[in-house]
Amino acid sequence: MKLQRTKAPASKEIKRLSFEKAKKQILKNGIELYSITVGEQEILKIDFMFAAGEWYQTTPLVSASTIQLLQEGSALYSADSIAEQLDFMGSYIYFNASKHTATITVYTLVKYFEETIKILEDVIKNPQFPEEKFRTYVAKKQQLYTLEREKVEVMAQKKFVQVVFGTQHPYGISHEPEEFLNLTVSQLKKFHAHFYNSNNCKIVMSGKIKLEQHEIITRYFGDAAWNVHKSVITLPDYVIEPSEQKSHFVEKPDAVQSAVRVGKLLVNKYNPDYSTLQVLNTILGGYFGSRLMSNIREDKGYTYGIGSGIVSHKTAGYFVIVSQVGSNVCKQALNEIYYELKRLRTETIPDAEIQTVKNYMKAAIARNFDGPFALSESFKTILEYDLGYKYYMQFWKKIDKISASELKYLANTYLNEGSMYEVIAGGNP
Repeated sequence: MKLQRTKAPASKEIKRLSFEKAKKQILKNGIELYSITVGEQEILKIDFMFAAGEWYQTTPLVSASTIQLLQEGSALYSADSIAEQLDFMGSYIYFNASKHTATITVYTLVKYFEETIKILEDVIKNPQFPEEKFRTYVAKKQQLYTLEREKVEVMAQKKFVQVVFGTQHPYGISHEPEEFLNLTVSQLKKFHAHFYNSNNCKIVMSGKIKLEQHEIITRYFGDAAWNVHKSVITLPDYVIEPSEQKSHFVEKPDAVQSAVRVGKLLVNKYNPDYSTLQVLNTILGGYFGSRLMSNIREDKGYTYGIGSGIVSHKTAGYFVIVSQVGSNVCKQALNEIYYELKRLRTETIPDAEIQTVKNYMKAAIARNFDGPFALSESFKTILEYDLGYKYYMQFWKKIDKISASELKYLANTYLNEGSMYEVIAGGNP
């Protein structure tokens, strides 16, 4: 068959969203196990989710440090033994702590499922936090943070979240390298004891799942309660305290580039306007063909890249425009940013532009449900927010029905340029 290179392949609109849903099972000890049985490859992904993110820590850096050091030795396995055995089996474990959730993700071949889960059980239930590994971790992280804080993009983001949420709120706190020196092994052990237990765990399994895998998960994690801690940690009542000052500058005298942040507090996933605001955001700066890219990158040449996004946390959200520009054109770039924000409020967005963005967003959503691992990531989002699959169905319908008049209303309601905070980090503009 001869390839036709002069004619684009036929395209068609995605009319509806269809995907395999997770099935819920309550294990004997009360753990919720969710299974997404999809795919033909002999590989599985398992996520262990704990409400153990930064929100729950009373000492800086404890949440992230605890989960990262789980892999550095358990009651039955040394760090080297864990690494060597997983490498031999082709298994991979990823550890991550976000604002609210700590997640341990493992990828494994079906034939090595039990061997991998056996190691993971001891890693999760019985970490040892060896002093030598702890000291090495602290030294590396302190060095990394010291290097990172000199970057203008890090300086700008740190200041921006402080400005929006306040310096005492978990969403606004950015950690300093020196804080690693205040960490102790006993703090990590205490945090693990409080939050890594069967009463605080949810499991999501995806891939070519059979009854045997359910039985193995139940045997190692679902029969009896484990690590249950009776005492309760009392968390403060966090209050968002935005800055009264709208414009902020963080100076880095030798910087050739300046990092730009323009944004404000905004709604999160629980608000009914969140999904339609995502359409407005995509038009503004959410994809390569956006208005910000077309104007500030393609037309003016002030930057290699600029974009905008809506970040949703569990108790609040924010909108932000992000870029790095030459310090000598920073003021001009800001003027164009505010110009594009004003256009959203004062001009009617053409139907053709709206349709292009609708098609783009539908394709992006569809990709989020393509395959077992993508399905599990999408499910984890609604599980963390306790939203249910209706969230995605409603999101899809709202994209379909959004009109130019509604987008203009949203822009005037939420994205007035006068309500924005502005943070510049870099050379004096």
